[in-house]
Amino acid sequence: MPRVEPWPRTILHVDLDAFYTSVHQRDQDRLRGIPVAVAGSSRRAVVMGASYEARTFGVRSAMPLHEALQVCPQLTVVPPDHARYREASRQVHAIFRRWAAPEKIEAVALDEAYLDVTARTRHGTSTPEEVARRIKFTVHTEVGLTCSVGAAPSKLVAKIASGSRKPDGLVIVPPATEADFLAPLPIGVVPGLGPKTEERLRLMGVRTVGDLADYDTARLLQVFGTSGAVLQRLAQGRDREPVDGTRPAKTISAETTFENDVSDRETLETALRDLTDRVTERLVAEGVRARTIYVKLKLPDFRLVSRQVSRTSPTDDVETIFRAARSALEKSHLESRPVRLLGVGLSGLVHPQPDLQMSLFD
Repeated sequence: MPRVEPWPRTILHVDLDAFYTSVHQRDQDRLRGIPVAVAGSSRRAVVMGASYEARTFGVRSAMPLHEALQVCPQLTVVPPDHARYREASRQVHAIFRRWAAPEKIEAVALDEAYLDVTARTRHGTSTPEEVARRIKFTVHTEVGLTCSVGAAPSKLVAKIASGSRKPDGLVIVPPATEADFLAPLPIGVVPGLGPKTEERLRLMGVRTVGDLADYDTARLLQVFGTSGAVLQRLAQGRDREPVDGTRPAKTISAETTFENDVSDRETLETALRDLTDRVTERLVAEGVRARTIYVKLKLPDFRLVSRQVSRTSPTDDVETIFRAARSALEKSHLESRPVRLLGVGLSGLVHPQPDLQMSLFD
């Protein structure tokens, strides 16, 4: 039997497939095999998650619910159940800890994480594919959910790989093949590439990641500054960012771009509620609390407006965060001006301090 050469580093990106709707479909037989969306009860609500059956009709996350019902009249809408999502996420992360130390597991959201499993593959006793398959099998048999996994020597390539063959996918990108894997993909898969930058690159003849990787570096620097070199490095698959589960993110944020500009306050508040739920879920999943809650708005002319509310004590309570976000929205003084994009973010993240009295009596 030939010896398996160890990878220099083995990163897995695990992404639970259609997480929110999959949890409901797992628990309710009547929802299996049909188009399902998770959203509030109002027709002004925004879709929080869509099943793959719904996605075939064009339903997607962040779409206004009334539009989702137009493109898919037979859509079954279920209300969010955040406690159930947190429990499913807790079970999945417990499985991750069988394969990697806690400091080598970086939670991105309730349904997404990076795992550094180099220790499992360093001596050739396990292959990246074996580890990934066993994680997928255990998540399916013990939690009842499917996940897509990408394995690569870097976080960047592992994430792109996991998203390239969903649902229930597994993509392995061995060392020294990262650039070849990325080359034929559209440039939109490169993280941090905004719509304006993507459009500018297309005007320069850059269509694929390979085009960006091979483009004249001096010209990229001239047009985009130092960020041009960073984008090119990513397009070449050169990423050494470590998996770090020991420190919380500096910020947690979520945003949605409306299909049509929104000026109705009720619609904005419905979207604000959905975004608040999403960022609070990540906050709780990472075991931290936030001191500052901010709201970001993009107007039709692409002007950005940002307002924030800071608290004396950090919180992870969803209602407290929603009230603060609503207050920040009121501070923007937009009145009835249309909004193109709405975002909610949390910063000043800290780990909660243990209760002193409990510590003494313990």
